[in-house]
Amino acid sequence: MSISGTGTQADPYIVDTWADLVTAVETSKTTYVKVDTSTVATWDFAKMVEGGLTTSINWIAAEVDGNGLTIKGLFGTAARWFSKSDATYQAVVKNLNLLDMSKTTVTTGVFYGRSFEFRNCKFSGVIEGGNFFESYSSGVATFTTGGIDGNDPRGCAFAFNFSGDARLTSVACTFNHCNMNFDGTSTNTSTQEMKMYESKISGKMPWASFKNSGGGQNVIDAEIDTIGTWSNTSGGVTLINTDKLASSLTVPSGFTGVTSTQMLDADALEAVGFIAETEEPEGGE
Repeated sequence: MSISGTGTQADPYIVDTWADLVTAVETSKTTYVKVDTSTVATWDFAKMVEGGLTTSINWIAAEVDGNGLTIKGLFGTAARWFSKSDATYQAVVKNLNLLDMSKTTVTTGVFYGRSFEFRNCKFSGVIEGGNFFESYSSGVATFTTGGIDGNDPRGCAFAFNFSGDARLTSVACTFNHCNMNFDGTSTNTSTQEMKMYESKISGKMPWASFKNSGGGQNVIDAEIDTIGTWSNTSGGVTLINTDKLASSLTVPSGFTGVTSTQMLDADALEAVGFIAETEEPEGGE
């Protein structure tokens, strides 16, 4: 099917192939794009693009709605997979899942540039050096919506295995109601700074140096083997599960240590200033 629609917000370009998606994304900064997933909701990248991404895709569109699309197995030798250099507007990417990606090129990142906002997106795979998001000219990205318990279907989610000098982002990006599951170990000695708001990290912390400069209530329920320089300047409460902290380590200043049992105890959390979220009964009050 060829591209249909006029590319406006009311009548977005409708695409259902990788080639058409790339064409629509690279059209104009006033362009709106939506993927038709009525027939196929999962794309196998290796079957669509022989040899993977060898050149960067210029992400120009104002908004891309993946409409629940999953693209599996992104790979390539391009240093920058998706690149946006224009800071005069914010590109919105929503309802798009990029799973089982393999980023083995150690320079720059999967997304590169400035002024991205990701809503209800999921990302997973292997990051072997470089960054998932690489800033250009102080550009930042925002990953937003969701619930701290991981059950909110709107939430951005991450499941990455890091190695080499890999980081999630090269600058302090915003993670609002996001759930992140990490594994692996990064040799990067720079501080991985994140602006966490009502967000959670589980699995294993890959970095020795970490800073949270966001706000609200956050949770680090992850194995921590090494602590170099850690800081929490968020002004809120960021919990660390002490049962997953290496025995030789202590909770860094600015963070609040609780046990696995206490994390499940609303009274214990309230005692340290963390108000546990509770679900309202179905049908209202």
